[in-house]
Amino acid sequence: MAKVLLIQPSEERGLKKPVGDSSMPLGLIYIGSALKENGHVVQILDRNLIPSNKYLVNLLKKDWDFVGLGTFTGIMLYDAIDVSKLVKENSNSIVVWGGFHPTIDPKNTLENDYVDYIIRGEGEETFLKVLELYENGKDFSHLTGVNLNKIGCIEDLNKMTLPDYGLIDVKKYPNFYVLTSRGCPYRCTFCYNSYGSKGVKPYRDLEFKKAVQIIEDVVYKHKRKTFTIVDDNFPSNKQRMKKICNEISKLGIRFDTFSRANYCDNETLSYLKKSGCWQVQIGVESGSQRILNFLKKGTTVQMNAQAISNCRKRGILSHASFMIGIPTETMEDIKSTLGFIKKHKPDLGGAGIFHPFPKTKLWDYCIERKLIKKIPQTIEEWADSYPIGFDGVKMNVSGIPDKVLIEYYGKINKIINRGRYLKKVLLYIKNKRIPDYRRVIGTLKYISRH
Repeated sequence: MAKVLLIQPSEERGLKKPVGDSSMPLGLIYIGSALKENGHVVQILDRNLIPSNKYLVNLLKKDWDFVGLGTFTGIMLYDAIDVSKLVKENSNSIVVWGGFHPTIDPKNTLENDYVDYIIRGEGEETFLKVLELYENGKDFSHLTGVNLNKIGCIEDLNKMTLPDYGLIDVKKYPNFYVLTSRGCPYRCTFCYNSYGSKGVKPYRDLEFKKAVQIIEDVVYKHKRKTFTIVDDNFPSNKQRMKKICNEISKLGIRFDTFSRANYCDNETLSYLKKSGCWQVQIGVESGSQRILNFLKKGTTVQMNAQAISNCRKRGILSHASFMIGIPTETMEDIKSTLGFIKKHKPDLGGAGIFHPFPKTKLWDYCIERKLIKKIPQTIEEWADSYPIGFDGVKMNVSGIPDKVLIEYYGKINKIINRGRYLKKVLLYIKNKRIPDYRRVIGTLKYISRH
């Protein structure tokens, strides 16, 4: 039996995030559930809730065999380094990094003095094998998914341990996350989870009975009737989705989820509405058909417009997401996106300035054409290159000046959310979700200025 401490690094370096801004560490919950079911001692620490270094140092006195960190490329990497350093200075624990960042940048991650091993890809099965060999005094550096070896992948999600949400204090999180599938069957060139981008199966789902079992556990055991189904594209397997919706429609729940425009047809939306869905987030990306084709999105401008219209007719909110600063994008393309938003008026949404991720086809495109001026070489450089939210332009791979991208970023987000900030707060309350007090104050200040 090994003792494992799993840590979610803070997403705001040196700042304490309020509870209302904290996202449930679903990846660590799945890892921890698999380890716990196999007899290991597991605890999860979310540094977004408890950022105190003193607390962490005291926690390390429990003599953990392993300390595992779930990481994503961005500012959280700074805290991941700080945590790993504290672990090394205050314990004999083996430090393991997993998640998105070591998967895409294994070499630089391993070169950090405070990282002993990395787990790449899906880590549930890999971490179990690591612990088995560790307990038997054997080397585990040769395992699939460990260090620079082949990326780990779970072939059949139905063999996985279902998530044990009891590993965290669920009352501390404003929203519950439910996952019923992994990956996406489409080939969008910008997406890390798209077909074949990770060297793993692109799309796998739980059989509907297990998906329903997770949702029932959330409702009955944890007394939560509002949550988010965080699948990349929940309706991908339409027949499975219908079965799930038929079952959960009896539970009196409210949930939001993610979909592609081509799945926002009237039949699909009717099933979602019947089962309690109140919002669908749609990756529209652009109002330019040329850009959609360039991204290999597999959708059309008209399809995106129809998806928003269909949601409106079914009483489901459309949350549309967009990108600007895409390679080859022109001012005409950006203005088309602005025009699309003005014309079709999605209920909610936002735009981001595009930053390419490694292990995607669009990253390779940018590298081949030398659009990326400087490839990050250290964890710190990666942390500074990928903003969370809006923090200027870190990696401009378009031909449009930074200043112009920032200007249109502001225009698009202002228009798409004009008059809807207060509406969003009211919708959160209506759907029994408590908005963070800082967002409420920010909303009122925004309204007073406009």
